[in-house]
Amino acid sequence: MQLAAGEFGGALAEFRLAHDTAPDDSAPLFWLGCALARQGELDAAEAHFTRCLAGAAPHPRALVQRAYARVAAGNRDGARADLRAAERDGVLDDEGRWVAAVLSGVRGAPEPDVQGTSEPEPEPQSTPGPACGAPRIAALLRKAGLAALDGPDPDWPRAAVLFGAAWDIAPDAGGHAALYGVALAAGGRRTHAVDVLDTAARRDPSDHRVTHALAIALLNSPAREPRADGPPPAAPPCERAVAAWGTLLYDVSFWDRVRLTAGRRYGVDVAADLVPDLRAGLRDRVARHLPDEGDRGSRVPPDVLLQREADAARLLDEAGGFPGPWGAPLRCGPLAIAALGRVREFGVFTATGSGAAITTGADAETGTGTGTGTGTETGTGTAADTDLAHPTLVHPFSELGFAQLQLTAGLPGDALAALAELRCRDCRARARAAGSAAAPVCEPDCARFDALNPGYAGLPDRHRRLARDARELALHARVTLGRDHLTADRPDFDAAAACWRRALVHSRRLERYRHTQAAVVGLALAAAKDAYRAGRLTRAAGTLETARSVIGANERPRLDGQLARVLADRGIREANREDPDLETSARDLRRSVAIAPRLRRAQLSLGIVLHGLALRRWGSGSLSGARTALEEAVGQLTAALAHFPDDPEVTEQRNRIQGELDFVRAQFDESWR
Repeated sequence: MQLAAGEFGGALAEFRLAHDTAPDDSAPLFWLGCALARQGELDAAEAHFTRCLAGAAPHPRALVQRAYARVAAGNRDGARADLRAAERDGVLDDEGRWVAAVLSGVRGAPEPDVQGTSEPEPEPQSTPGPACGAPRIAALLRKAGLAALDGPDPDWPRAAVLFGAAWDIAPDAGGHAALYGVALAAGGRRTHAVDVLDTAARRDPSDHRVTHALAIALLNSPAREPRADGPPPAAPPCERAVAAWGTLLYDVSFWDRVRLTAGRRYGVDVAADLVPDLRAGLRDRVARHLPDEGDRGSRVPPDVLLQREADAARLLDEAGGFPGPWGAPLRCGPLAIAALGRVREFGVFTATGSGAAITTGADAETGTGTGTGTGTETGTGTAADTDLAHPTLVHPFSELGFAQLQLTAGLPGDALAALAELRCRDCRARARAAGSAAAPVCEPDCARFDALNPGYAGLPDRHRRLARDARELALHARVTLGRDHLTADRPDFDAAAACWRRALVHSRRLERYRHTQAAVVGLALAAAKDAYRAGRLTRAAGTLETARSVIGANERPRLDGQLARVLADRGIREANREDPDLETSARDLRRSVAIAPRLRRAQLSLGIVLHGLALRRWGSGSLSGARTALEEAVGQLTAALAHFPDDPEVTEQRNRIQGELDFVRAQFDESWR
């Protein structure tokens, strides 16, 4: 009562007595500060408010009153910090909000007036303007900001201050977030702009105006530290930018606006069938503006991150979008899902089969993809039981998406590299420290698993399913990589065999051994056929030999006939050269006959080549060598007659060589005598 009556001396004495009586009570300190402030002793007042705030139960108005004392003392930064803290604690009234707006640098902000008139804003040291609702204050500040932009020379810095203050007072102000963000960014307050737009985008991610402004602000913002008065961002700036652009690429309303704007600008109708080309152009342009190395928080190169995000958004668009408590269904990628905090809901969306019907094509002829269930050919029809080579929403919305991306691009080696580590950084560090050889997926208790793999978040056995799907994708990649080693300009048969052997190891664990064997044989036959048609018999033979060396006996008959024909053709071609290497020719024909004894052409040609080899040895003076070659020729032709009895050509050739063998044997016996 004495303080209200202006009797400051008496009020101070009463408050000091109360403080001496209860030194741990914060209320006397608070009122001492108020009395000292009214007397103009601002430093002492601030000290008492600070001591009050340090107590166990500070007075709820202590922050606000200390802010007023700091304003009067000229400490505007300290006062602004106090008012922001009071806002977060929910103890700031409209009067305090007005002071906060003044401290933000707002000049010329009108006071509310029921008749629609306005007066200049009071100085911070004076009593704040009349109390009114926060939305009304924000509307007045927004009106002043728009006025600052009116005219041929807009004052962007002043508008940024006004719009920033309006947002701080009423951050849920209707559909003005895009306006606030653009003005803040253009006025040099890019960090504040990103925070405003990010908050608005979380509230309504289907608003393409906010998402577009956020995407541009993030793309043109360097990596930064989080605001001191706000929580740290959930993802690195590069990932946040990619998430925003990925959401825009398949936002129907965004592209409708682009078409409408372009039509008005150029006076032509922009057809909807131009959108795919426009989308591809925008995607390439964004990729060029992303940082080369990304920021330290990024897990993969930014361009790959954008590609995965866009591909996932495309599949989600084909599935009809992800519904939620916002406007239109979202067409976005996994980074956006994680940023919205909708990971579990999306996991349920995919696990229940809502997006399982969308695939990129039918089963490949190679058949290396499979269901992830029991290894049967049918599957259950859910999103997780699908062909890994042709993913549904589960795989692009996970860490597998990067490997799938590389495999689709024809880079199986890069896909295997991406599959080598699917863990978050913390799980990877723990595994390395422990020397664990477990599957490269996060631990079951990892808090980051769902955010990195929203497609799996709704599955009860999500860690096991991810590990199994990763193994199956590795199987497909190794089969493909083996084929690439065979079809390269300089084929590496040893590397191809190693890839296929590893693929068969995976296939046993996935109960897909016979299926994978058939796939390897199919690839080898196709590659050998192409090489044979091009006249590259050595490559064709090497391809078939490589496949034959890694598969089991059950699949070899599919290869043996082709390999025997290729070896026979190569042996005959060598024998028909002007200066043939008959040893090499005979070696190919022997191998051909051993693989396919019923191949008449190889049998007859081997006899002829061995006869020619005997004549060459006879001419060089090697009587024993000639006899050996003739004996082998007779033996081979005799064996051929068992398969082709009464064949006149084989019989004639055998009888002629038998006569020469008898003559050579007689000469050999005579030389010994």
